[in-house]
Amino acid sequence: MSKQAPLTEQERANLVAYLDGELESQDAAALEAKLSLNPNTRAEAETLRRTWDLLDFLPRPEPSPNFTHDTMERISVLTPVARSPRWRWQPWALGFGWAAALLVVSTVGFAGGKLLHRGAVPASEPIVVNDETLVRELSVIENKRLYDNVESIDFLRALANPDDPDLFADENWDS
Repeated sequence: MSKQAPLTEQERANLVAYLDGELESQDAAALEAKLSLNPNTRAEAETLRRTWDLLDFLPRPEPSPNFTHDTMERISVLTPVARSPRWRWQPWALGFGWAAALLVVSTVGFAGGKLLHRGAVPASEPIVVNDETLVRELSVIENKRLYDNVESIDFLRALANPDDPDLFADENWDS
């Protein structure tokens, strides 16, 4: 019987992965073939399996009550304190907010102006102004400042009729 070479580190790692059930199917099939042909590999696999079985009998250590606190304290010493990146995005967010507000205000202003303009100008008949119209309405144009305080055209028509006794009548003056 010839003496076979010991397992390499890669073969031993594959054997451990095989025993743990973590080896890929192709690699597992190749290792099973080697186990069936090589008694040295078979003996090593049996030794590792028994060692794993003995680990179940060892007592399991319990962490100390301060384990989490101590670990976090050690980590905080090793890692630099992270600063809040608020200053990096605030100018960008502020600029974006102003741009969005400006867009909303201009859109609302434009739409409101269109609606107000549409309601203020009657679209039924266009006003045609020529020299004859200006000459015919010259007295109205000259007295426009007087007409600015008039509430309605009906009041002006009533003033044009001086025979109306009720025009300036007040109920309190009758007594």
